[in-house]
Amino acid sequence: MSALATEPKRNGLAAEEMGRSAARLFEPSGWTLEDAVLGVWEDLTAGNPAECPVCQGAMRISSGCQDCGSELS
Repeated sequence: MSALATEPKRNGLAAEEMGRSAARLFEPSGWTLEDAVLGVWEDLTAGNPAECPVCQGAMRISSGCQDCGSELS
């Protein structure tokens, strides 16, 4: 989840409602948890094994991580 800086409503309308999007407070400069989880999810849904984002063990879509039992759902 990203933090957003939002402007106060003007005339009862938020910036998004006036055709502008809210600006981010910061942009991630490196690999994020979201990137890691999405990469694992893409591998698993393509039918490939993946590296568990928790313990780096072998992970399969049908059984989760063989080492620590973590699952993505």
